[in-house]
Amino acid sequence: MLIIRPSTAEDAVQLVALDNIAWSTDSAVSDNSWNSTEEYLDRCPPGSQIVAESEGVVCGYVQSRNPTGLPSNDHVAELSIAVHPDYQGKGVGRQLMQAIEDKALREGKRKVALRVLATNSGAIEFYKRCGYIEQGRLVQEFFLNGQYVDDLMMYKLI
Repeated sequence: MLIIRPSTAEDAVQLVALDNIAWSTDSAVSDNSWNSTEEYLDRCPPGSQIVAESEGVVCGYVQSRNPTGLPSNDHVAELSIAVHPDYQGKGVGRQLMQAIEDKALREGKRKVALRVLATNSGAIEFYKRCGYIEQGRLVQEFFLNGQYVDDLMMYKLI
């Protein structure tokens, strides 16, 4: 059974491990690894993420923030999501997306946005299935693994 809930301090060890597995230069523009659980908890305090837990295993998370930090952008929630590879394709990501959209609605947001590397075709297709639409493309925005990569901006009005 999958449980969707706010993160706790006790999740930090598993969330650090998840980040180290889930993110690579195929899916992230920088090193998302952590030096310690203390560093993680400092940057991602308990309750700042929504986690998916299956039989005691934290198998995914989602979080959101104001993309610019400006009050004029408070109606937008920009999300970041990660699901352990062993749990992909099993509905975990979809439940996390629904949870963050519900949270955004409760907080009075009108739009949920995200950014994804153009080379991450699996994630792009997942976001499209969740109702997200491409709203822009930053051409050759990053240089990763010896090639220039576009950064796609996607959104969904809620």
